[in-house]
Amino acid sequence: KQKIIVTLYENFFKKGFERVTDAMGIVFTPVEVVDFIIRSVDNALQKYFGKHLSDQNVHILDPFTGTGTFITRTLQYFKEQMDASKITYQDILRKYMHELHANEIILLSYYIAAINIEAVFDEVNGPDRGYEPFDGIVLTDTFESTERETLTIDQLFGQNNRRLAKEQATPITAIISNPPYSVGQGNANDNNQNTHYSQLEKRIEQTYVENSRSSLNKSSYDSYIKAFRWASDRIGEKGVIGFITNSGYIDKGSLSGLRQSLHQEFNNVYVLNLRGAVKGKVGDIARAEGQNVFDIQTGVAIIILVKDGSDKHNIYYHDIGEHLSRNQKFTILNKGQIARNNLNEFSDAD
Repeated sequence: KQKIIVTLYENFFKKGFERVTDAMGIVFTPVEVVDFIIRSVDNALQKYFGKHLSDQNVHILDPFTGTGTFITRTLQYFKEQMDASKITYQDILRKYMHELHANEIILLSYYIAAINIEAVFDEVNGPDRGYEPFDGIVLTDTFESTERETLTIDQLFGQNNRRLAKEQATPITAIISNPPYSVGQGNANDNNQNTHYSQLEKRIEQTYVENSRSSLNKSSYDSYIKAFRWASDRIGEKGVIGFITNSGYIDKGSLSGLRQSLHQEFNNVYVLNLRGAVKGKVGDIARAEGQNVFDIQTGVAIIILVKDGSDKHNIYYHDIGEHLSRNQKFTILNKGQIARNNLNEFSDAD
């Protein structure tokens, strides 16, 4: 069901709303990637906090939910644990009613996500229990939501405004998502620039730009870099972030400040480079990147960021390997997770 929804919706948007797709950086996430991130974040929570995603008061947020894949797969992950008698139905009900949160800015995505999440929970709920609406989803621009105390879009929807206020008052333990990747318009005549967020961009200037060794810092304001800054601030002193993003931050000179900041702000950083960066490359160099797990030419990577309050600052890096097909990469993802006790697959990185 997830694959059908994602395929139909992505194709619809690519063809019907090309400018929105370009501006928002809409790319929908394969379930293999989503499941890997969920398992990895759960393992990180267990390793560094002695908790699990299913535990009480572990609040989970997808700030860029799209069609709701991260939340639905989290519910299905809980269902597998319930079937294995590791958690109870009451645990899943509590998560669904109070501890799962999602934001979406595009109205059509918002409605599809809500229906998708509710349908998955209804399967878990079974035929003998009533249909439960999902009150954890908010129609909002995540970046804008923390810029001002009140938002124009939310003033139009009383219930939505109350949901946002409740979410903002909730301490978030784990953030899992595929952030928007767009850097903005490609042509000055497109009139399709990304929205500016003064407070968020000031935070980027104070951290990522301030720590940069490069004078070329335009890429520090890319949407997915904004997502790093926003999420890092949102989880506060302790928590875990799991993202799939553009992999440019791994070695791009202009993003040295981001790398330095992540090292300073987080106690453990896990990076799994999924490669697929074929843009601007030819021949053997391009082929070595293998197929992209998305239908794009920009390389991507999974990152798990852990703030545990310790004095340690570790970085672990793993390259998935060369000349791999998309399905081979999915097979590798299906077998593992980041942040388990055995770190032999990862090497310390500068």
